[in-house]
Parts: sequence; C-alpha cells; structure tokens
Amino acid sequence: MKKVGIVGWRGMVGSVLINRMNEEEDFKYINTSFFTTSQTGQKAPGIINAEPILLDAYSIEDLAKMDIIISCQGGDYTQKVYPLL
Repeated sequence: MKKVGIVGWRGMVGSVLINRMNEEEDFKYINTSFFTTSQTGQKAPGIINAEPILLDAYSIEDLAKMDIIISCQGGDYTQKVYPLL
C-alpha cells in the first residue's frame, strides 16, 4: 500500500477531502499519516490504516517517507516546505 501524508486536514478544504475519502472508502487502500503544524504528538483522526499520532508538518524527514503528500495547508506552508523535499 502507498504511504500517504495529509497536511491541512482540519481546514475547510482538507476536512471536505477527508469526509469524501471516508465516504468512498479510499482509506482502505492506503496507509495514511496526518501531519500538523500546531498539534504534533496529539491523537490523529480515527481513520482505518492511519497512524494514531499526528506528525510534525515541518519534519522533512517524516514527509520524505511518504509516497504521496496531499497538502491543503496553504501557499505559505507549501512554499517553505516544498523546496526542501
């Protein structure tokens, strides 16, 4: 299974994406890690095949372990992190 990291999942766009992926049962087919800029170490959403703890969205090491990264965080975050990946 592909390792998918999701950043910005609590915002309007990210929450709609997560709800839709749940409805379509997409999480059955991927291993998901949720990344956060402000709640690292807290409990992640109860999603099938998901890591139980929120990861640091600024950890290039953790992000680089993902096969796919979905970012709904916004332009400033992406401009800061993308070049480092």
